[in-house]
Amino acid sequence: MKNLVFAAIGLALIGTPVTAKQHLQGDTIVVQPERLNLISTLEREISRELYRIPFPADTRDNRASGVVKVYFVANGDGRAEQVSLFEGSGRRQMDRAAIYAVSRLDNLAAQGGDQPVLLSIVFAPNQRVADRLGTRAAEENMELIASGRLASRTLAVMVAPSAPS
Repeated sequence: MKNLVFAAIGLALIGTPVTAKQHLQGDTIVVQPERLNLISTLEREISRELYRIPFPADTRDNRASGVVKVYFVANGDGRAEQVSLFEGSGRRQMDRAAIYAVSRLDNLAAQGGDQPVLLSIVFAPNQRVADRLGTRAAEENMELIASGRLASRTLAVMVAPSAPS
């Protein structure tokens, strides 16, 4: 990851998980504290795992960007299981890296047993691209939930990994 820049999207998008069971108070999505813990762990651990993966030169160029959606279940032991590619980025290296990174997660703080998660990982060379991709991914995730394509307990989370400082 050293040469592939990941831009942080900001708390408005990253920290806003959506599930069909959450409710609105005004225009605000109410999130249970235990889910916030899972989200912060996902952000940290995905960044760490992706940073460890060597990427081919063509993936590190400034044009490399995309969103990879990975579905998995965070089990009660903190591991990611049933990991599968929900929607690819169109770049095989990014898709493989996302699947590999998620499959290595073993420190998830899932409360109350198994938690299905749709994780959208935003790969972007700069903030402008990250904002554009993040906005589109968030809209798509909300449509997936509204359409019923995701189970009502599914937590849809978006992360834009960053290199460790």
